[in-house]
Amino acid sequence: MSRARLCIVLVLVLSAATVANANICAFDTVPAATLLFPFASFDYNDPISGEDTLLAITNMSAEAQIAHVTLWTDYGVALLNFNILLTGYDIVRFDIGGILRSGYIPVTVSAPHTGAEGVQDRGPMSSANSLHTLPPPSIDPPLATNTLGSRCAPDNPAYPGNYVTPISQGVLDFIQSVLEVSQTYPRYYSDDCTQPYGNLYSPDPSPWFQTRDDSGPSWMYLTVDLIQSCHLLFPDSQGYFLDQARTDNVLVGDVMWRSMGGGATAAPAVHIEADTSLAAVATPLFVGSGLPVSFYARYAVPNNGVSDYREPLPTAWAMRYEGIATDFISTDLLVWKGSTYNPSPIDLEIQGSSPLSPDQLVATNCLAYTYYAWDEDENVVNVPVPTVEINQLPLVTQRVSAEAFDMPADSGWVLFAWPSANWTSAAAGSPDLWQTWMASLTDIPGMGRMFLPGIPAANVGCFSDQTWPHYGIDYDYVGPDGYHTSPGSVSEDEQRDRDRVD
Repeated sequence: MSRARLCIVLVLVLSAATVANANICAFDTVPAATLLFPFASFDYNDPISGEDTLLAITNMSAEAQIAHVTLWTDYGVALLNFNILLTGYDIVRFDIGGILRSGYIPVTVSAPHTGAEGVQDRGPMSSANSLHTLPPPSIDPPLATNTLGSRCAPDNPAYPGNYVTPISQGVLDFIQSVLEVSQTYPRYYSDDCTQPYGNLYSPDPSPWFQTRDDSGPSWMYLTVDLIQSCHLLFPDSQGYFLDQARTDNVLVGDVMWRSMGGGATAAPAVHIEADTSLAAVATPLFVGSGLPVSFYARYAVPNNGVSDYREPLPTAWAMRYEGIATDFISTDLLVWKGSTYNPSPIDLEIQGSSPLSPDQLVATNCLAYTYYAWDEDENVVNVPVPTVEINQLPLVTQRVSAEAFDMPADSGWVLFAWPSANWTSAAAGSPDLWQTWMASLTDIPGMGRMFLPGIPAANVGCFSDQTWPHYGIDYDYVGPDGYHTSPGSVSEDEQRDRDRVD
């Protein structure tokens, strides 16, 4: 019996002439300039013991830093933002429920260190350690938040020391109404691939996009950016990336989901590195700007004409599933996606005069994603043709049962390919390139919950030839001719090797 082998080499060796950060485009958990918390949930029906999301943000540098937090709806609209001041080596924790239920945003102030904080510039070392006879190594002492000076002074309207006053109940009610749009507003599908989408219909039987309502938790996601000074801009605002977003890779973060079907589950945030030499590595944008594909390109390029310099996310994923059509094991997929070129993904239209209060959401079933599902005997799912495959993942972030997809057995693995990993954009006539993240949650009675991050299988934003069937399987990231970022950078012999059918 043959076994499917999916090996992804994510150790990238870059020459000093290209980019200083050897982790860029590797999609690894390392200090970053932006943190993406790709899925968060809060249950308004049970705010005390129901689903909630706890976040932690850590500054790994000695310098004081400013982190800008943005809360987005699950259909991609920036809804709330605030600033956090971090001393050197500081960590700040907060829960979504504390904000949405009580209106309390983390209060951080500009202040000097005090003696009570016990700031030390050396770490401890056992005196009995005979391998080290020298004093413990010294690190830079942490700088207090008052060293930020005018970057975030108390007279700044965006100063986070002002958050002692909670958000008013009226504003909290409005935030709730917006977060529940994808649960309560009219939601339709369309097989018409033009915009605005026509031929709207509700499938029967209805998939989750139709049946979900406000009896369940609300979904959202958050971004955390390192910024120059305290402000109240959203990442999709004019000027955000002109002189505000910094490229220091100093932030790390993690997330804990409470009561998502039982207990708590934790995972690292998505760490998105920044590098001003990103253009030497990432795929060039094909919208006439000459700027590289990047995480925030959909906002930074059209609004500011500059790059945000943050590495793009993968465009194809491999992941395992369990418990299809069984009563005691279940697998849910956690999925985040964002367009590179458009403020909203091309498979979801927010119809109406205001995205904060739309008339309806319309999902299209045209060229959203492609998936291949195998069982443990290498049988692959075969969807009859012609057919319309309902788009089960129309939102920017969502949690969907694996049973919503055509799987060949109760367990196996699935390969998800997103634009442009699943087709050639120019030939499709609808160019786009998505930033994506995927993970799975499997509940097994007696064993608890298993969180498994997806395995990146392609990143067209960094390697423009990682489109089907040339994914990142046995991919030559570095060759005699240097670091490979596009088909043109690969020698003819190497391209023949990639095209060879074994």
